[in-house]
Amino acid sequence: MIGRCIEKACLIMAVLAGVMFCIEALMSVLSVIGRATFNLPVPGDYELVQMLSAMGIAMCLPYCQLAKGHVFVDFFTLWAPAPLKKALDALSALLMSLCAFVLAWRIWAGMIEMREYGETSMVISLPIWWGYVPVVPAFVLLGITALYTFTQEIRGETK
Repeated sequence: MIGRCIEKACLIMAVLAGVMFCIEALMSVLSVIGRATFNLPVPGDYELVQMLSAMGIAMCLPYCQLAKGHVFVDFFTLWAPAPLKKALDALSALLMSLCAFVLAWRIWAGMIEMREYGETSMVISLPIWWGYVPVVPAFVLLGITALYTFTQEIRGETK
């Protein structure tokens, strides 16, 4: 039950990130066409691409953890027996969880500071802290997902 909820949350967040990437791509195309044909780009297109890319990448990380889509460098463990590899996979999931929760905490703190300072983007005056809003829950979900994959590794229930 918990696993299905985590999987669904990861999938929803990844799909939302994909939608954001599609919007970002469409906006970039419109900006390039506008710049080339009418000398009229989308105002703040670089700012928006930067913010949307950061949000989208963070939102894809939980699904990537769930699908074991992170890059594995197994050069040093090719010789290792399967139980050692399982233990290392479990340890890496646990460390990922710890890192994700620490990052969520620090991103939250940074978002609060950005909000207090009222910092905005240069061209369209978009509040910078808005870009942090989906990133915090993305890293919290990444931490939860990494804990889930850790328990799966310990139980030997990995896919």
